[in-house]
Amino acid sequence: MSASGFTRRQRRTVAALVGATIVVLGMLVGFAVTAIHNIEELPPPPTPTFASLPPTPSPTFTPGPAIDIEEGVLSQVQAARLFYQIAHQVEVLRELTPRAQLPLSFLDPREMAVQVQQVHVDRDPEAQLFPYMALGLLPEVAVRVRAPQVAGFYVPELDQLYIATEREGSSLDDQALLAHAYAYALQDQNFDLESLDARATTTDARLAVQALVEGDATLLTARYRYDDPALADWDALAALVSSGAQTRYGSAIDEAESWERIQRFPYWEGPMFADTLYRAGGWAAINAAYTDPPRSTEHILHPERYLEKGDVPALVVVPSLAPVLGNGWALVLEDTLGELVAGLYLASAIPEHAAWQAVDGWDGDTFVVWEYEDGSRILVWRTLWDNTAEAGEYEQALVSLITQRFYPVEPIAPRRGLGGRWWQAASGGLHLRRVGRYVTFIQAPDANSLTNILESLP
Repeated sequence: MSASGFTRRQRRTVAALVGATIVVLGMLVGFAVTAIHNIEELPPPPTPTFASLPPTPSPTFTPGPAIDIEEGVLSQVQAARLFYQIAHQVEVLRELTPRAQLPLSFLDPREMAVQVQQVHVDRDPEAQLFPYMALGLLPEVAVRVRAPQVAGFYVPELDQLYIATEREGSSLDDQALLAHAYAYALQDQNFDLESLDARATTTDARLAVQALVEGDATLLTARYRYDDPALADWDALAALVSSGAQTRYGSAIDEAESWERIQRFPYWEGPMFADTLYRAGGWAAINAAYTDPPRSTEHILHPERYLEKGDVPALVVVPSLAPVLGNGWALVLEDTLGELVAGLYLASAIPEHAAWQAVDGWDGDTFVVWEYEDGSRILVWRTLWDNTAEAGEYEQALVSLITQRFYPVEPIAPRRGLGGRWWQAASGGLHLRRVGRYVTFIQAPDANSLTNILESLP
């Protein structure tokens, strides 16, 4: 053993351990330096975007002037910051939370107008307007869609909210409109607006659902805009939100008084319906209405009948006329028009008060339109009323309407003992008949057609 106390073999072992330790430390230092170097070379993390927007079909339009990139980004950041503040307030006020991230898309006014117009075109306005045209409430003219200017626009079909970058937050009204648009998004995520629309298969039911959705959104907007709904200027608020939602279809349609009344229905009567539900049970009562929606405009015009739950529209049957009419005729519409349209139809020719009193007992209807190859039409509108007295009142109101709306009109004797009231007008033959609670109104090209139709109807 040496002076150091270690044998030669032990000294070799210690030397080997020291060498291994130095090698390991060198490797660790190398790894650290390499890691630091790699971190320095990593690209910066991507700037988070407000949403990952799915591709949507865009109509072709002429590009506008170049936009300053920095200014555009700043505008979007400011719009997003304000929107999220508004969104939080809306969620608290409405007592609803979003179920998913909401895609946002920031558009300049020109892009917004094109997008909004395309959405309305895709919704087939011709089909929506046809029942009113066939009845004679609207003129039968070409439909030319012209989109309104909006601060925000939610599209359930795309689960997408569009915001106009040059209008964001410029006024309290614009902020209220953004709150209103976000209310739609909350409704859609919580109650599925597309499914709600799909279940509304008639003109009457669609108007009722629109009034529920719009009434809810407008009631929420009133709470956002005025804090206390008791202080709200409802007429001004309805005019504000409807101005950003009412698409124009051409002067002949837009200027028709009946269309103005139909357009304003969800924005005036809808909030009153929603407020009645809110007073009865808070937001929970309005939420429940999406599960059991109002079935007709009668429920919107008379919210107490909706709350009673037992007053639902009756099914009214109009048998097929195909066996009677023969070749060349086709059924082009089978619909329910409802109390609102019935009242507007009467009000187009008789005093307003008398018209709405006459339709107060509405209980159901079916409206069918048959069209011949040459464009000739047959209209059958069968209505059901709460009792025979209500049916008689509506019948008398229709008599007054016929003598004024179809003037000059000449009464003619009933054919083949079929009864009812018969007229000959420039537009063809007219027939009105009441049996118990049912009132049937028919328009046909001539008296012979009327006779054949009546013999086939029970």
